[in-house]
Amino acid sequence: MTDSRRPATEQQAGSGLWSRAFVTLCLVFFLNAFFVAPFTALFAVYLEADLHRLPWFSGSLRGLLLALGGVFAVMGGRLCDLLGRKNTLLIGMSGAVLTGLVFRTGNAVLLTALILVIGATSGPWSTAGQSYLIASVAGRHLGVGGALYFLTNTAGGALGSLVTGLVKQRWTFGSIGGAMTVAMAASLGLAAWLLPGGRERAETRDAGPQGLALWSAYRPLVARRAVQLLVGLRYLVTSFWGMATLAIPLLVFRASQKAGLPAPESTAAYYAAVSLSVATACQLAAGLLADRYNRTVPLLVAAAGVVLSAMGLALFWARLTGLFACGTALTASAWAVSTLIPKLMNEMAKPGEKSRLVGLGHLVWSAAMLTGSVVGGMLLGIDPALPFVVGAVLASGGTACAWRLCTLLDRKGP
Repeated sequence: MTDSRRPATEQQAGSGLWSRAFVTLCLVFFLNAFFVAPFTALFAVYLEADLHRLPWFSGSLRGLLLALGGVFAVMGGRLCDLLGRKNTLLIGMSGAVLTGLVFRTGNAVLLTALILVIGATSGPWSTAGQSYLIASVAGRHLGVGGALYFLTNTAGGALGSLVTGLVKQRWTFGSIGGAMTVAMAASLGLAAWLLPGGRERAETRDAGPQGLALWSAYRPLVARRAVQLLVGLRYLVTSFWGMATLAIPLLVFRASQKAGLPAPESTAAYYAAVSLSVATACQLAAGLLADRYNRTVPLLVAAAGVVLSAMGLALFWARLTGLFACGTALTASAWAVSTLIPKLMNEMAKPGEKSRLVGLGHLVWSAAMLTGSVVGGMLLGIDPALPFVVGAVLASGGTACAWRLCTLLDRKGP
């Protein structure tokens, strides 16, 4: 039965896969991933190759980026309630305009300042994006919707990484950074023009405490067993992902140098393109299976894939073929897990809590990526196999949390 007291915008929020909100959201996320791909794929390589910095420095900067993203993601959940999803998304997207400037400076202080701004805006960006996803896609299609949402991100990143690899052979990092800045500014304007929004603030008038009131807003969520298990799944799997995304590009770069390949920086970008391309197919398959059958089997298979990939990387980290094969399997498995997280959140949260649960989830993701980046950088300096050995243990714990969470949700029923 429809509650007549709910605002019309809320009742119409889940308007399907072809709604203007969802289609525009996917377009915006594709463009964002495409234009920031050089930052994602080559930031650590830039610091080592051009600035001659050790892995701990890139790990620390990345950790700062992620820590700020997590803290501001929690605030982003409340900002979605108070300002609306569109305004929160645009605030978050504004920081991505600055990513290209990272490649135009070697000054440690300026680099840190840029990371501060980019990190602070990345949290609202992620929270508002997933909140848009849950609101704009009908519940029964959320598996496919989540797959398409994340697929646009990985497809944009894959294509952007491929273009980066080709362009890097002719352009300097500084030239690439300048092009990134102009392109991201244009994407921000496109998002402001095309994305619907503003009226959805009426949905959350009765959704919780007034103002930010962060502790009062989030305390009921944290107390739930299902949320605790989701936190465990998200933290353990993502901690390893943070280690891997720092270590693998550097190991690919080093293996390419050792093999005498031309333009080893481009090889690292090609790895990102290949792994993300394969991940798009796995994301779509996971979403389709979750909608048609059940989210349990796809989730557990993907989580187990992360464990097996970690074991393979621990054995074959010194071989370029091993890094490509096992790293691609890891990327596909990890993105498949992420694809199913919004479906779990939608199942667990009440209507007025969804933006907050998304914010909490991104806080956990950022904390895990922070842990993985810092610890991964230290372990990489000791033995390149160590991040993957530790990662296999962490991912095993995350798989156990996934199994327990699905069992709990199935027992409680809809």
